[in-house]
Amino acid sequence: MRLLICAPMGLEAQALRAALGRHAVRRTGRGPRRSARAAAALAGADFDVLVVAGLAGGLAAEVSSGDVIVADELRGRNGTVRCPAAASLAAHLRRAGFPVHCGPIATADHVVRGARRGELARTGALAVDMESAVLAQAAGGRPFGVVRVVVDTARQPLLRPGTPSRALTALARLHAIGSCLPRWGRAVLPENRFVAPEEVS
Repeated sequence: MRLLICAPMGLEAQALRAALGRHAVRRTGRGPRRSARAAAALAGADFDVLVVAGLAGGLAAEVSSGDVIVADELRGRNGTVRCPAAASLAAHLRRAGFPVHCGPIATADHVVRGARRGELARTGALAVDMESAVLAQAAGGRPFGVVRVVVDTARQPLLRPGTPSRALTALARLHAIGSCLPRWGRAVLPENRFVAPEEVS
């Protein structure tokens, strides 16, 4: 089982490489434009299972800093992509002891703050990032999952003194999650070998 982890930012990639080794983790770049270039380059790469992993902003009231979000669908500028393997990934991480929420993740073009955060929360999205809906296209019919660790929330916004500490805690959790992903990849591959991302809108 060849697992490929896409981590947008350098600190995310470092946390995951410490758990998985450098060859399993690809730093893809921050934001939708870099993600689109990375997805196009990775579509023909040699891997069996794709995971997009990193940090995110929490949207839903029940989500706290340090919580783990597994996407069951990704909402981006070009529509919504369903994540067929989400339930198995969420269950795997819950068994490992992580505080997991499974639900929609929104992909935005920029860092979301203030009123826009509230607007996205009202759509039912649990978290927001700037890459996942774009990077998922690299799966190209192979099993994939999206897992994000929350740093900031409406109650604890990004531009606050406690953010560096919360970010370090989230990165430590991301590292711990990385250690669990190969086992999930081996489990999910036989049952979903040719399940493509499903465009629903």
